[in-house]
Amino acid sequence: LIEWSSELSIGINSIDEQHKKLVNMINALNDVKVAGSTNELLGKIFTGLTSYTQKHFTYEENLFAEHGYINTDEHKRQHNELITQVIELKDKFLQSPQGTTGDDLIHFLKRWLTNHIMRTDKEYTDFLISKGVK
Repeated sequence: LIEWSSELSIGINSIDEQHKKLVNMINALNDVKVAGSTNELLGKIFTGLTSYTQKHFTYEENLFAEHGYINTDEHKRQHNELITQVIELKDKFLQSPQGTTGDDLIHFLKRWLTNHIMRTDKEYTDFLISKGVK
C-alpha cells in the first residue's frame, strides 16, 4: 500500500525509523484486511496503530518543546486532529465491520501519513537538524 522511499525520509533517523514503523503498520493493516482476517484482529491492529501514532507524536512534540520549535502549536493541532479522526473511524469500524470503514481508514491513513511527512514534517527538518537532532 505504501512503499518507503527517499521522498518520505525527512533526514532525521530517529523520526524516519518511527515513520517506517507507521508505514509498516498501515501496510500490515491493509494486508490483513485484504486477506479477510477477523474483525477482532483488525480492531487490535487499529488500536496498536493508534497507540503507536500517539507515542510518535509525543516524541516529535517533546523535541519541539526541547528546542523551541516555533510552529509547535499548529503541528500539535494536526496531530490531535488525526488522532480524533482515526479513533472515530476505528469506532465506526468496530460498530459496523462489514462496511467499508476499514478501507476508508486505511486509505485515510495512507493519504494523511504521506502528506503529513512530505509537507508538514519536512517543515521542521532543517530546524531540528540545526539543533543537532539525528
